[in-house]
Amino acid sequence: MWRPNRVVISALAIVAALMLGACDELSARTSVQKGNEAYSNQDYARAVKHYEEAIKLAPDLDVAYHNLGIAYSRMFAAGVETPENKQVASNATANLAKWLDKHPKDVKIRKLLTGLWIDSGDYPKALDYWTKEHEANPKARDVIQLVAGIHLKSGDWRTAIVWYQKDVEAAVDVPGKVSAYQSIANLAFGKLFNSRDKVMGAERTEIAEIGIEAAGKALELDPKNLPLTSISAGLWNNRASAHGPFWAATLDRAEAQVFEQRVRVLKDEAKKNQPAPTGAGGQPPAGKPSGS
Repeated sequence: MWRPNRVVISALAIVAALMLGACDELSARTSVQKGNEAYSNQDYARAVKHYEEAIKLAPDLDVAYHNLGIAYSRMFAAGVETPENKQVASNATANLAKWLDKHPKDVKIRKLLTGLWIDSGDYPKALDYWTKEHEANPKARDVIQLVAGIHLKSGDWRTAIVWYQKDVEAAVDVPGKVSAYQSIANLAFGKLFNSRDKVMGAERTEIAEIGIEAAGKALELDPKNLPLTSISAGLWNNRASAHGPFWAATLDRAEAQVFEQRVRVLKDEAKKNQPAPTGAGGQPPAGKPSGS
């Protein structure tokens, strides 16, 4: 009586496994299509069920993680501090991160993932991801600025300034350095303005001085920069409000007035340099003499 040998049995088992795997992937893709249909109808909860079923059938199907993460992101409500909402955000970011593991250059998903981390208050994960990106490309200013912004949103303004200083160092031209210095000055002014009833005394003076120094360095590079001149006046006025002694506040306000005068001069110069208005074809506007 003929009996199949072990080699034949093993080969048949492999073929059966391959066929079963192919059937599972086909079923998984069908589930993804059903999920896409539910998603297009804005039935995100139903879409999630189909995508999760696809992942159970075919754990290596990348598109299922991509679509599942996006569906969860649609279910997330920024600003809602409930355990359920935070879990939705966690599910969204976990699946989008799996997609990024194999598609690291997907800019749209990187942006969506970062936004979800920030909106859900998961700053450590956002910082961990983008700090690694910075280490991989230390001169990428957009990454440096993003890390600075995440620190600022998390409430760590001091570390944000450290990263904006990195941006100054990474800038290779004058406009870039001026822009980086201006970010520091803007940060300082914004913190003073938005916390004028909370940040007082030595801390207020410190923040003002950080901004004044950054604005000063930028103005050395670009002396006629109107926004920086204006913000310098505001920073000196804010520094004046932090002082107790009248004489010290008076000195700071006098410095502010110097910048306020410069602002007026720069505005006048800008008006003078504006081209005279003309009509169609470069002619003076109708109703005005065109010359003898």
